[in-house]
Amino acid sequence: MKKLVSLFCAAAMVLSMAACSGGSNTAGTEDGNATVVKYSVVFASSGTQADGAAVLSDLIEEHSDGRLKMEFYPSSQLGDKIATFEGLQIATIEMTECALTDLSTFNSMWSVFSLPYLWNSGDQAIQTIMDPAVSEVLEADMEANGFKIIAWTDLGSRSIVNTKRPINTPEDLHGLKIRCMEDAVLADATTAMGAIATPLAFSEVYTGMQQGTLDGADYQIPNVYASAWQEICPYMSLTEHFTIPDVVFVSKAWFDRLSAEDQQALLDAGQEFTEQWNSVIWPNATDTAREGLEAAGMTINEVDKEPFIEAVQPVIDEFLQNATDEQKNLYNLLIKTREKY
Repeated sequence: MKKLVSLFCAAAMVLSMAACSGGSNTAGTEDGNATVVKYSVVFASSGTQADGAAVLSDLIEEHSDGRLKMEFYPSSQLGDKIATFEGLQIATIEMTECALTDLSTFNSMWSVFSLPYLWNSGDQAIQTIMDPAVSEVLEADMEANGFKIIAWTDLGSRSIVNTKRPINTPEDLHGLKIRCMEDAVLADATTAMGAIATPLAFSEVYTGMQQGTLDGADYQIPNVYASAWQEICPYMSLTEHFTIPDVVFVSKAWFDRLSAEDQQALLDAGQEFTEQWNSVIWPNATDTAREGLEAAGMTINEVDKEPFIEAVQPVIDEFLQNATDEQKNLYNLLIKTREKY
């Protein structure tokens, strides 16, 4: 009963915020002759991911011949990730995206994606999870929790950005307060690499580094540039320790109410977006952002990753020792499948 009340409260909050922001306030509301698809995300209204959202919007409208129209709500306008997830489950919000690790809220299986150095590259990660042997497992769990996947996106690898010095070895991280995402495995791995792991909401990171309560954080090159960290951080070291793809998905309850034609249009739009993002948008953004960071005076250094890989191995070992059968099965499937890529 408490959970039900919580869901209704979340729904009420979402509806209220949507109304205040000028968006539709019911799932699948028609805008003229078009059905509205509210896209609620935590990332900002500018930057590579926002550019990608504009492409996705165009593709959805194009593939549906205008029957579907995406409305973009960046910067948590309709609520944080948890509120958005709940909105999708009860179909008050149609679409969102998140890192795969965020889905551990629904099933601890997804925590496997928190493991450091699971992949050699973002490209290997995205190809592995899109392999039918893997995607079928992930899609089944998503649908069991009320979601329908439409796109998979490579977001590269996270590397250390800081205000103090270049990082070449784990010893160089000693004494540095490095922000990590609010996830126990990510925090343990950051600590194992030598830093003082500091789990913190993303909205507090820039100010923390600016004021000196944080010494740095980890992020991908295009997102560092979009977040203007080059204004306060002179150093970026390509440790590339976490590689966590993102997934774009819609409310299954809402999706199931669409006509077969509109369902296929949405899936086709998602597939084309996946191809454009992974082969063109993200690679180009990475090259352009790196040039921009270096032009702004940021020093970007390559890193011998072996000492870092060795440092985090105990974290991986402990995770697998305590893992559930479902986590172990997914981990073994990923390790086996990634050999193909």
